[in-house]
Amino acid sequence: MEASPAAVDFRPPKKRVTAALFAVFGGAFGLHKFYLGYYQTGFMMLACSVVGGILTLGLGTGISLIISLIEGLIYLMDSDEAFQKTYVRSVREWF
Repeated sequence: MEASPAAVDFRPPKKRVTAALFAVFGGAFGLHKFYLGYYQTGFMMLACSVVGGILTLGLGTGISLIISLIEGLIYLMDSDEAFQKTYVRSVREWF
């Protein structure tokens, strides 16, 4: 029995405030990306923060932190429905 396309593409709803809190407090390490299901992007942010931070004396971590703070503010400014549509159903990984 084959699954319908809608069942294959289903992504459970995520809480906007939880994603924003992860972005603000752990975003430099990609926690909000992991929460939203963007594992590749989360690993990229984690690598930029840790490895890039070591190689550039913290510059990589600082850049990841600024990006995550901006994303956290964007998450908070969106309505719940707009957040679900943009970041959960449409799979928009950045800004």
